[in-house]
Amino acid sequence: MSDAATGLGPKARLLIEVARRLAGPVIAFVITLARIVLGPVVEEDLLVPILLAAVVAGATFGGRWSALATVAIAALGMALGLTGDKIESIALAILAAIAIALATGELRDRAERAERELDVANQRLRRLALRDTLTGLLDRRGFELALGIEIAREDRRGGHFAVALLEATMTAGDRFGRSIQDTILQVFGDSIEQRIRQSDIAARVGDREFAVILPDADERGAEVVAQAILSALESNLRGILPGDLAVGATFGIARFPDDGRGADALLGAAARARRDRS
Repeated sequence: MSDAATGLGPKARLLIEVARRLAGPVIAFVITLARIVLGPVVEEDLLVPILLAAVVAGATFGGRWSALATVAIAALGMALGLTGDKIESIALAILAAIAIALATGELRDRAERAERELDVANQRLRRLALRDTLTGLLDRRGFELALGIEIAREDRRGGHFAVALLEATMTAGDRFGRSIQDTILQVFGDSIEQRIRQSDIAARVGDREFAVILPDADERGAEVVAQAILSALESNLRGILPGDLAVGATFGIARFPDDGRGADALLGAAARARRDRS
């Protein structure tokens, strides 16, 4: 779809797409109907080129099936002028129309498939660009984008949601090197995904910090989720860490709109609540 059309709403885009698909068949139908109702309003020498042009329009704008539908209608329009001395030329014109429909329609369909594949590839790249490479969760930029969308949505609805900010703590963790710490953070990310709903959004927003957007949750509900995440973390780490490495986590909760109406305000409120719990 063109760049101009992408700025339109879903209904407008649907109407444009329907119009494109029907362009060729409608042109052929109007010409054929005029010939039936009004007689030979179009000269025979012009009728075939016009109907062939309709087939090309159907293929170009609507793809193969739109072109074939145009051919069917155009064939009727050509056949209405069929006389003994024109059977061969009309038959050749119909065969030419079918060939045009198949060839042009195939090119159009291939172009659309290539465009869709490119869109999918771009979407995947955008998703990957917003992912933390260690945990697979959203990164800080992706979290801020998701939080902005949630703020705008609940602002329109007059609703609420909560943000949980969690931080891993490691006693003597620096002594064991980065690989052990990375393992802990990966387990932390897995523990979060195990305990949140499908509608919740988790991200790694700092070196040892994670945040979760909890739509429609109040403070009590968010605390229940955060406690469940900490329990899962403790369970998942049991038996895989060196004996003298103690790992824990703290969390804080912020609520929209009570604690702020922007990303910075909410994260700041959650960080203060986390420090108060420590």
